Amino acid sequence: MNTPLKDDAAPPAGGASVNGENRSSESTLPRPHFAPAVHHKARLATSCVEADRIAGHARTLRAAVLGFIIGQGTNGATDDEGMAALGIKPQIYTPQRGELVALGLVVDSGRRRNTSSGRPLSVWVAATLATTV
Repeated sequence: MNTPLKDDAAPPAGGASVNGENRSSESTLPRPHFAPAVHHKARLATSCVEADRIAGHARTLRAAVLGFIIGQGTNGATDDEGMAALGIKPQIYTPQRGELVALGLVVDSGRRRNTSSGRPLSVWVAATLATTV
């Protein structure tokens, strides 16, 4: 069975190919197949539930974190030290400390202290003590 050879060159103006076929509506490349978008509704719902759960306690938690950091004086505290001292999980402690930083109440001292596993962490101090560190 002999089929005419097609020229792979770009078609001339008007959409006709060299062999006289109209390729204006014909695609020579395979169409990409994209998987449908995957939404992580379960993860989002869990985050929302957790946010709602601590919403009433956020002010108290921030006050506890700030009180702990202030209490450490110029020595400051790493997040690990604060979590251990207050018994707060990382997903609760870190955002509270982050909000204190955003409010300008806590600053990075520029120093690092190693965790028990040897990983260096920032030492946070009260902003009022930052100039004396």
